[in-house]
Amino acid sequence: MPYSLSIAAVLALLLIALSVNVSRLRLRYRVSFGDAGNPALTAAIRAHGNSLEQSVLFILLLYFIDTATSLNSAWVVGLGAGFVVLRLTYCWALFSRRLRGRQVSHGLSMLMLLLTAVMLLSEGVGA
Repeated sequence: MPYSLSIAAVLALLLIALSVNVSRLRLRYRVSFGDAGNPALTAAIRAHGNSLEQSVLFILLLYFIDTATSLNSAWVVGLGAGFVVLRLTYCWALFSRRLRGRQVSHGLSMLMLLLTAVMLLSEGVGA
């Protein structure tokens, strides 16, 4: 079984937890659409949305690296684990209002996406 499937499952669990958090806050504050200017709900919506945006592309790239290249599986595990840690760090920083932590974790997440894309491209060009 490709290692990327396990990473996808972990990211899915994170996204489910973030979605449940949004729903919980919507019920608590009785907001059915948007965020009604509520800072906690805004943060929850952004944590879920940003993590979803980043995770979908990352897991696709990681799956292709895992199944269509000759790269060692240690790369897949390392990249996947690193990305999961960065997403968790981003969410923690967003909820605890630590701007610098959010900026760093988001920037490093972007670098992980770039790295996986370049790795996939270089493997394809080198074939």
